[in-house]
Amino acid sequence: MNLLQLAHRLPWPPIDGGNKGVLGFVEAYSRHPAVSSQRFLCLCRLEDMHWVDQWHPQNVQVTALPVDARNTVPRLLANTLFSRLPFNMAKYQVPRFATAIRSAIGAARPDVVHFDGLHVAGYAPLVAALAPRALRVLRCHNAEYMILQRLAEAEANPLKRTLIELQARRVKAYECAMLDHFDLILAITDTDAARFRALNRGCDARLAILPAGANIPTTLPPEPAQTGNTVRLIHIAAMDWVPNQDGLRWLRDQVLPALDSARLDYHLDVVGKSMPGEFFGMNGPRVTVHGFVDDLTSLIRAAHIAVVPLRVGSGMRVKILDYWAMGIPIVATRVAAEGLFNGVSAEIALADEPADFARAIERLATNPPERLALRNAGFEKVSTGYGWPALVDKLINRYVELGAPPVANVG
Repeated sequence: MNLLQLAHRLPWPPIDGGNKGVLGFVEAYSRHPAVSSQRFLCLCRLEDMHWVDQWHPQNVQVTALPVDARNTVPRLLANTLFSRLPFNMAKYQVPRFATAIRSAIGAARPDVVHFDGLHVAGYAPLVAALAPRALRVLRCHNAEYMILQRLAEAEANPLKRTLIELQARRVKAYECAMLDHFDLILAITDTDAARFRALNRGCDARLAILPAGANIPTTLPPEPAQTGNTVRLIHIAAMDWVPNQDGLRWLRDQVLPALDSARLDYHLDVVGKSMPGEFFGMNGPRVTVHGFVDDLTSLIRAAHIAVVPLRVGSGMRVKILDYWAMGIPIVATRVAAEGLFNGVSAEIALADEPADFARAIERLATNPPERLALRNAGFEKVSTGYGWPALVDKLINRYVELGAPPVANVG
């Protein structure tokens, strides 16, 4: 089958969950025997365009077009006053991207068009008109409206909360309408699938669950040695995403002081692209804020515990799958672990209050047998259900069931 994948981001470098989620499909599609030709067409933020020449996926024709996706106050106010579209979707409605879609469909005649996320879902009517027989598939990385609803609930400033609530209502209406345009809707978790059913009852028969994936080593990596009594903590996140900023502030302002009061001997490495300047003020004897790091190998190999302090979100955190695959025990909030557990988990330490989060870190830091148990349980979980090849093989079979051309070796 011929496949066209559309995205609102360049999935390179693979340094955050969003990039890894898109890249996993690109690479797994390219290796699947059922895919005879593959094109990847994306919008790329201006500040990321320098990565385009450094990404060379095999057997995939890539087109990346620049887009100004800055979240500036004037642009947000203009959208609020003069548009009814949600700001986070409107800024990706780009005429030259529509032109590129027309060109790609004319050249490739796709059997399947894979839309990576709600941000490019608005091009579905165009695709339906140009390629009416192609399967239109929407991969939902999150229930997008839930993120804004939760941000509004967590916002103390009344004016900001009002603006976020307005955008949340717009995203909810937009998400509901977009679900009508697809033959197959891939929710990342059961929880998000339930949200989509409640949002748009007509989409139920077209919904399927397909979790995020990970690249899994053949054996569990060894635990790093410990220097003295110091335990190494790591926080990795794309810091241009507001929920990640909120989570790191919570960690900085409420969790780390509790660790200091407990006199825990720790060192925290904070890593992520687009790091806001405020977080570099965390630098000190116990914290190093690195910002973007091109090669995470040394930091990953040194980490004893990963922290995922997300308080706002939806979907599934790819970083949790990666930490499991790398053998790093995790302390996370229940929001961060959403979609992976229903209740108590044997693979991750869950805590939502600052004192509980700090105690969970302290407990793992001083209890090597518990760290080992979490390492083993996490690696077992990710190995048995989250490998990219198996996930995409299952998806290709679904495409064939829905009418995409069957070929030998499918399944």
